[in-house]
Amino acid sequence: MSPQHRLGEHAWLDAYAAPTVTPGGGSASAVAAALGCALLAMTARIGARKAEPDAAERFDRLAGEADRLRVVLVEQERTDAGVYERMVATVRAARATDGDPGASRAAEAARADATDVPLATAELAADGLSLAAELAGMGLARTASDQLVAAHLLRAGLEGGRSTVAFNLRRMAPGPVRDDLAARAGRLEEARQAAAALLDRLAVMVEQP
Repeated sequence: MSPQHRLGEHAWLDAYAAPTVTPGGGSASAVAAALGCALLAMTARIGARKAEPDAAERFDRLAGEADRLRVVLVEQERTDAGVYERMVATVRAARATDGDPGASRAAEAARADATDVPLATAELAADGLSLAAELAGMGLARTASDQLVAAHLLRAGLEGGRSTVAFNLRRMAPGPVRDDLAARAGRLEEARQAAAALLDRLAVMVEQP
């Protein structure tokens, strides 16, 4: 393994261990899902090497889509930290100016942004799980364990993002914005069930003789 691939030598990981509010769970969810997408792209490219032309084209498409999601999820890590920091700052300002309608509106808008970003992360992870399910149906038994790890990581991104959303929603004022975010979160239930079924399916592939 080349030096640039040794996570322990990278300061960005130390930031997660530091006693600061960011980066936190929302950012970590994005990282997990991005790693899952990277593994999906890898397994798809391995599959394309010896596949027939039609199957190779499909593998290449899956790899490209996984790469696209990975890029967006890496950006989500940074975005999540930024919106959370802004939320903390605006909420503190609203408390310091108790009764100021403008400060209260700014704080509520910041809460909405800090909820929307991890929700988008969960939705992207769900998209990645759909790619993983398609890949799992293409008979790549020799990379079944990598596919299973990818699915676990994507599920972590889905569940982590969703948990952050649930936590933030409890702190938002009732209204259309909160209702819309809650409705989007509710639509992830189908993806959660599909993820559980995919993990069971891949576990069988890994464990069979």
